[in-house]
Amino acid sequence: MRKLANLLAAALFILFFPTSSFAHPGTLDELGGHFRNSDCVYLLHEPTALAMQAKNKAELVQLVKKYNSNAKCTRQLTVDKIDLEGHTLGGVPATKSSSSATLRLGKKYPATLVECIDGDTAKFIVNGREYTTRFLFIDTPESTIEVEPYGKEASRFTCSLLKQGNITLETDGSTLFDKYHRLLAWVWVGDKLLQEEVTKAGLVEDFYDYGDYKYEGRIRDAMAEAKRNGAGMYGRSSAQKPDSSRQQQTTEEKTESKKTTPAPNSPAQENEAQHDDQQKQHDAESDKTNSFLYLLIGAVAIIIIYAFARK
Repeated sequence: MRKLANLLAAALFILFFPTSSFAHPGTLDELGGHFRNSDCVYLLHEPTALAMQAKNKAELVQLVKKYNSNAKCTRQLTVDKIDLEGHTLGGVPATKSSSSATLRLGKKYPATLVECIDGDTAKFIVNGREYTTRFLFIDTPESTIEVEPYGKEASRFTCSLLKQGNITLETDGSTLFDKYHRLLAWVWVGDKLLQEEVTKAGLVEDFYDYGDYKYEGRIRDAMAEAKRNGAGMYGRSSAQKPDSSRQQQTTEEKTESKKTTPAPNSPAQENEAQHDDQQKQHDAESDKTNSFLYLLIGAVAIIIIYAFARK
């Protein structure tokens, strides 16, 4: 009887305390992609040989449903929610020996602008592939989901400079990509360092300093110059100036929440983006409530079984 009770307790524990089956936002599955949590769009970042077996999006959907463990998103996955990120299905997956897909740290690469997203993020074609790129070291005010003061100005400044062309990306630091699989790079427009120009214009509110970067000193000097000259956001009264002494954790949290959604081009799109963000928060709160209930029910069931076994 006690053995039976122990087996029941173990079964209930597995039922109510399952190991997480959701792919972590920064982890790729066996196909080389992952789901974007905000809208369950499947992003194919680094297609593997397994993913290349699919000849079209419909076949890829079936593979994702088979190999990705995010049950919530796979249930609602359709071809419209597949983002190939510039890859072509049915071919040969990129390998380390493929010059068209290989990037290395500490190198410069000619780039073509695809889309300017905001003051510190854009999409470029590099070596025949499209990369969402997060500009190294600088953090400009929000201008996508939430519009902060000087966010639109930073976005216009950056986009105007990038549209001049002659763009070069320079990789630096200890990693090529952040945990959202965005390429990290210094951005050159001609002989101008974009990060330096945006900072001089007073449109950078903080830095994310997670390593040693080649041009870090230049950017800090540009920030000091902007404050001396009262440029951009630093021309306001000291009471309204942004707090540039925010801790690294605060900057990281803001960066995590702001960079995966392209800038809306119309009020309707902005409203839709805000609605998606609110829905995401609602889902998170609902998941927490459900988890608590499962924990409570499971605990009560185990106590009852244990008491029964003791008898």
